[in-house]
Amino acid sequence: MAQHHLTLPLLRKERFYCFPESAGHYEPYTKHEVRRPAGVLQEFNLHLITAGSGFVELEKGRFELKAGDAFLYFPEEKQFYYAHPDHPWEIKWVHFYGSGVQTDLTERGFHRSIAWRLRTSAELDGRIDELLGEIERHTLLRPSRVAMLMYGIVAEFIEQAEPISAAGGSASAVERILALLPELQAAASEPFDLDAWAARAATNRYTFCRSFRRAIGQTPLAFLTMCRIQRAKVLLVERQELSVSEIARLSGYDTASYFNKRFQESENMTPTAYRGQFAGTAALRR
Repeated sequence: MAQHHLTLPLLRKERFYCFPESAGHYEPYTKHEVRRPAGVLQEFNLHLITAGSGFVELEKGRFELKAGDAFLYFPEEKQFYYAHPDHPWEIKWVHFYGSGVQTDLTERGFHRSIAWRLRTSAELDGRIDELLGEIERHTLLRPSRVAMLMYGIVAEFIEQAEPISAAGGSASAVERILALLPELQAAASEPFDLDAWAARAATNRYTFCRSFRRAIGQTPLAFLTMCRIQRAKVLLVERQELSVSEIARLSGYDTASYFNKRFQESENMTPTAYRGQFAGTAALRR
């Protein structure tokens, strides 16, 4: 097994929000197994599976994890995980600590589960690679850069992770909704039919709304509003010959007054004031 294992000296915990103690990349190895009694590891332990599969065992069940999954142990937790004997996992991992990260993760509910499925894992994978590269090239010559990269890993994990049940299943409705997001974004200016979109996700309106919130952290209408306001902002800057009423219609709003209200709530200014910040910009581009 090829092991890429990098370590850093411990800094004062209060110096950074989060900071790595060690990080690495392990290629597939059938005998990879880790057992740690409670109290042994004082840092968080985050693993991302990039290929193959393996298992995390807890008293309440065994989790099989595959590429795109991750697991996170809190400090001092008992740990038991190992590669699948037939198709062992390839993993990237970070042990980390910090002044604020434990409180943040606990408040967001990450203490309730060990095993997680990432909606998309490529960004987290890339962020870990950046951290590994920084540590390998500069060690602690640029600690603020290391801390920034570690923060990016934690933030991406928080954004993407969904808990996996002990049975190993994932929320298929969530996956179907994620696949529909580009189409929903493209159709944001059209009338929104909740039942029609729920049917496209092969579910009902209640499950669609609940799974939508799990998938992206907001309701379908909040996502729709975000897309409409973003479209309006582009039109306000790039199509300055259009009136606010025309832009409201093109962005999916029947009345300029309601458009003004939602825009104000989102951007803390009126559409006209927003456009005023870019007066002359479109002309300069031509």
